[in-house]
Amino acid sequence: FFSPVICCTMSSLYYNTYGTAAAAPQGHRGGALTSSLLAGAAAGFVVYLLAAGSQPSTQLHSTAVRPAATVTSPTVPAMGRLLRVPAAHDVHMRTAAPMPLAAHQVDSRFDAAPLSQGSNWSPMLLLSGVTAVAALATFIWRATQHGMQPQAIALAPYSSEDMERRRRLAAAEAAYRNGGQVAIRRPVVGGNWKCNPASMQELDALLANINACDTSKCDVYVCPSPLHVAYCCDRIRNGALITPQNCNFTGLGAYTGEMAVEQMKAMGISQVLIGHSERRGEFGIFPMDSNETLATKLKYILDAGMKCVFCIGEPKAIRERGLDAVLAEMDVQLRQIYHLLDPARVVIAYEPVWAIGTGLTASPEDAQATHAGIRELIAKRASPAVAQAIRIQYGGSANAENAPALSAMPDIDGFLVGGASLKPEFADIVSA
Repeated sequence: FFSPVICCTMSSLYYNTYGTAAAAPQGHRGGALTSSLLAGAAAGFVVYLLAAGSQPSTQLHSTAVRPAATVTSPTVPAMGRLLRVPAAHDVHMRTAAPMPLAAHQVDSRFDAAPLSQGSNWSPMLLLSGVTAVAALATFIWRATQHGMQPQAIALAPYSSEDMERRRRLAAAEAAYRNGGQVAIRRPVVGGNWKCNPASMQELDALLANINACDTSKCDVYVCPSPLHVAYCCDRIRNGALITPQNCNFTGLGAYTGEMAVEQMKAMGISQVLIGHSERRGEFGIFPMDSNETLATKLKYILDAGMKCVFCIGEPKAIRERGLDAVLAEMDVQLRQIYHLLDPARVVIAYEPVWAIGTGLTASPEDAQATHAGIRELIAKRASPAVAQAIRIQYGGSANAENAPALSAMPDIDGFLVGGASLKPEFADIVSA
């Protein structure tokens, strides 16, 4: 009885303290839930062993005429229990209190000691109660904290080794500039509305905000929710591009819930966004968009004559291991598309997963170091010309306050904006 109680309460306690707090910014809620269940199951199994060990072993009383065979039980070798296996025809089992058996009763031939003898359930009752109360208290605390806005916390800067790498990247960038090999990259700012807004009146206000943006010195695109794409197509007046948030990888057909680029082209749409962390599994969708799937999507988009915003990014655990670990992850996410990187038709949006909607921020210098490292990867894997011409946006909680400092960095070519794109300050980000 107590094993499933401990299992459930420990799972709830583990998930509420670790899973939602630590895993959510990293995009691994599914893994946190699995580990929570495993932790609870382990706790339940331990309680089961304690319960089994506290119960008295079954008493066997025999008055065998001939010696019985003695064998070691294969099921409990560690306990060292011995089972007596007497011959059934010449062994009489006696009970603690012999009495005649009724017609419907069956002689069990075994006399077990009462459950209450030799067992102690008090520790398990206490453990069950403590874990249940702790799980409930933690759940209530998490529920009260859910509506609070995260505080802006700056991560520790990169290490001294990373600083040296940053200086080397800056020197390489200066060499390119002095040699006249740097392409002039036009800034690009995108607004990802995700699953917003709720009403058409709010949607009209967002469209008015987009139309108020100055697009003379900056390319602008906006990503409405799928239900709003068609409505928005005819209501943009300043050249901003309507960019759907996703597409399938196989075209038209019996694919429920999907969008094909052929349909987008027929609506006058020329660009689509793929690879956002929330499509890569950050909020628990399954199957998630893998690197292989995204490479297939990108080829499908380009073959159809469309443009693409391709998102990449790393979770907090990788960021905390330093710049080399971050760039190794970026290399993994880009490895299958290096040969598809056409600067005229592909924009890379670097969005550190740990900075999306969490309040965590990267300094302009750290963001620049990562962008320069991504550009160096592209120079090695594709070509220096592609690396210098392709635009790389920053997507880590950009807003009107930090946009000017970020946009001053030489390898940051604009922003992919989330929550701030739903506010009037989006026009200020475009102007930055």
